[in-house]
Amino acid sequence: MISLSEIFSVLSDDDSLRIIQMIVDHRDPKITDFESPKRYYTRLSKLKNALIVRRKGRSYELTAFGSVIYDIIETVKLAHELHWKLQVIDAIGDRVPDAERQQIIESLIPDKSIRKTLIETRLANLEPINVD
Repeated sequence: MISLSEIFSVLSDDDSLRIIQMIVDHRDPKITDFESPKRYYTRLSKLKNALIVRRKGRSYELTAFGSVIYDIIETVKLAHELHWKLQVIDAIGDRVPDAERQQIIESLIPDKSIRKTLIETRLANLEPINVD
């Protein structure tokens, strides 16, 4: 089984991310799309070894695991685009009541999943920790 750090290593490469996006866009990655055949084959091999993509006939597809990984990549992209809004939420911190903070989050963050994460993380941080 591949380790989490190995998965992150595979995903930290722009060529690997490009291959994943090409597969999602139903464009089969080709050697000519990359600087060299070695780069193409190396990235594709790493993605296959990480069980993110698999060969299907003459093309490639995301595995179930790869589909989950792709969804996470898209969430990270969106969070990156919303970075300044997330900084505003951080700056607000504990300065406003939770109800107002939640309203601010709902008005700034268009994505339901990210909003839910921000609100649930805040609530989890407010709960006392049992140290028994």
